[in-house]
Amino acid sequence: MKTRIALLAFLALALNSARALAQDPRSIAFISAGAAPIDTTKKKPVTSFTGDLGFVSASGNTNITTLTVSDKIVHTTGYWMFTQFAAYITGETNNKQTANQLLASERADYAFLPRVSVFGALNFERNTFAGFTSRTDEVLGVSWKAILAPHDSARLDLGGVYTQEEDVDSTKQNYPSARAAFNYKHQFSKLAYFHQFAEYIPNLKTSGSYRFNTESSLVAPISAHIGIKLAYAFRFDSKPQPTFGTTDRLLTTGVQVSY
Repeated sequence: MKTRIALLAFLALALNSARALAQDPRSIAFISAGAAPIDTTKKKPVTSFTGDLGFVSASGNTNITTLTVSDKIVHTTGYWMFTQFAAYITGETNNKQTANQLLASERADYAFLPRVSVFGALNFERNTFAGFTSRTDEVLGVSWKAILAPHDSARLDLGGVYTQEEDVDSTKQNYPSARAAFNYKHQFSKLAYFHQFAEYIPNLKTSGSYRFNTESSLVAPISAHIGIKLAYAFRFDSKPQPTFGTTDRLLTTGVQVSY
């Protein structure tokens, strides 16, 4: 409880500092060597949508069915950016379920400098095949746009996490963690791109316990709003529940729709 209060206090302090900085050009000039806040007062709100769908079905000596579906909505208005993400993965082998994973997240960023913002996020995950029925991460942190180039962009997140987890054996555990995440995107053309995500979450309560997640994806367009997506996800938990493995890998191909 104390950790959650501290994280909320950190976000409140960061937001208050952000407002003060945004209202005082002299302070911003002092901190960012002359940089001014993002001028968004005259820009219209922008909303983008991306949806992914992948399906595999094989029959004969082995019956395999896999379905992946996800969506991402980003809404930018003024200094704020709101991001919603959801994904569902299910699979069967010989009529026996072998995968069932649900992910959902909400995130709000407040940009008080051209490349720096504070953010808060709420992430939920269910994956009984990895040993837990629910895992909720409350995240607070600072985000820095390390690269802003015509064809390349990169963002670094640093912050703290408070996790509430319920495992398949009905045990519950709550613990604080740190978090470092890296997002990189290379644009081959207006619609074709490569994206790399990496995330490291060390448990601050249990020594040697950490999570490491990555995802690499490649999108090739077939029209103005439709593309083919190839993605590989790697998820590692150094101390999973007893009888469960440390590593999950997922290779998916499918159709991506974006507006």
